[in-house]
Amino acid sequence: MNKQILVMGVVIALFGAYLFSLSSVTVLSEFDVIPVNSFITYYADVRTLPLPMANYQLELTNNSQKPEFIDGIQTRGDVIDLYVFDDENYDIFKRCGGQREGAEICVDWDPIIQKLELTGTYRKVLDPEMEKITVVVWNHNIEETVENSISIRLESNYSGIANILVIIGLLVFYIGASKKEKKIVNKSIKNRKE
Repeated sequence: MNKQILVMGVVIALFGAYLFSLSSVTVLSEFDVIPVNSFITYYADVRTLPLPMANYQLELTNNSQKPEFIDGIQTRGDVIDLYVFDDENYDIFKRCGGQREGAEICVDWDPIIQKLELTGTYRKVLDPEMEKITVVVWNHNIEETVENSISIRLESNYSGIANILVIIGLLVFYIGASKKEKKIVNKSIKNRKE
């Protein structure tokens, strides 16, 4: 066992793990049961980036029950509407109760993203310059609740490098742990004993 190589492997692996923790950050992760005929609003603040020099990609992932076959019969799945808003349009949406009728202002709300009657998994890369994200998930079903999970992640281009560093660190650690130390024998001492 070579302790210097062993320690060097641990340091490289720990640095890779630390870099990975900064390069792949979950901004929002929620699982909710959305009541009948109502919506839930999610807020995500993306103002501070862990690695200021990295190029981050902002990704939204939403999951609900997709249609599936049970005993030869296709179920409908959980159907939702998904909206991504800026502050101004969300304020109008909220004041109008999500309707586009009634007051004159209610016709004007315009989401950044609007996906109607969505089931299963939905992924969308968002603008990384957005500082605040407001996501509305709406269950229009008047009979059943909907189980929904949502996550917003920041992924940088350093996550691949971080994974490689962890693997290299573990390999160096293994080499250091398996290497046998050679005993240095002083031949002059060995000859004196004879």
